[in-house]
Amino acid sequence: MGDPAGIGGEIICKSIRNIGKRSIPVIVGDETVIRDMEYRLYGSHEIEFKGFKRGARGDVEFIDLGMVNDVEYGLSCEIYGRASYEYIMEALRTIKQGDAVALVTCPINKASIRKAGVDFPGHTEILADFSNVKEYVMMMANRKMRVSLVTIHIPLKDVPAMITKDRVLSCIEVTHSALKRHFRISKPKIKVCGLNPHAGENGLMGKEEAVIREAIDMAVSSGIDAQGPFPADTLFHKVDCDAFIAMYHDQGLIPVKTMDFQRTVNITLGLPFVRTSPGHGTGFDIAGKGIADPSGFIEAYRVAERLS
Repeated sequence: MGDPAGIGGEIICKSIRNIGKRSIPVIVGDETVIRDMEYRLYGSHEIEFKGFKRGARGDVEFIDLGMVNDVEYGLSCEIYGRASYEYIMEALRTIKQGDAVALVTCPINKASIRKAGVDFPGHTEILADFSNVKEYVMMMANRKMRVSLVTIHIPLKDVPAMITKDRVLSCIEVTHSALKRHFRISKPKIKVCGLNPHAGENGLMGKEEAVIREAIDMAVSSGIDAQGPFPADTLFHKVDCDAFIAMYHDQGLIPVKTMDFQRTVNITLGLPFVRTSPGHGTGFDIAGKGIADPSGFIEAYRVAERLS
């Protein structure tokens, strides 16, 4: 359900009639929050839930953790941060037990989970730690473009030091593997961004491209169709590959979200299960007002179905 004070409950309520055509949705969160949002939207209960039971089957099932009694939308606090984290952990346990095959996460608030003492910068890192996975990649994708990130939630000033041969190569390899396994592309083609303007201009504007080029060469020698590094300002205008590799968060997210913001989905590659999320945040500024757009969540759910 994501952060109780965000738009997670609302987009679930608005989406529930449009998902689950090929699967059974199991909502993990607080039923009180969902019911509150139903009354705000419809003036009554609209969703018939079954409690989650192993082996049982209902159109929509619910694991109610009972952590939030009354919700104040748009508020960042420890209680909501702890609830957000526990929803994730319960969902992960459900998957680990074999009772679910994929995870679709509504947005969390990083400040709230930090107030709750959760020392992770975001969903991706929590999921990787739980799964004991070291080689993982954040991919943002829509129906036209896929972009994987070498670095994720770190300050921009720290990015250059994190651009190492091993990190770039790992991102290429994990992306290549996922394109073959989940997207069923037999011979994936990958294009890699440089870090600096003009991809370093042959060393005149930075040296990181030498490291990036070395990683690409190693990927190519192992049979991966990878090309680059290319200047990022001219790379994304034409989608002529199966995935792009960006060096840092905004370098990759600006083009993919500009291409199709509403249907851009966050996919965590390298996990032992499928995980997707809508590409937007908690929407604290509009939470509780009934105006949140559920299309990103619907797309994330459909992608999770398709990939799994």
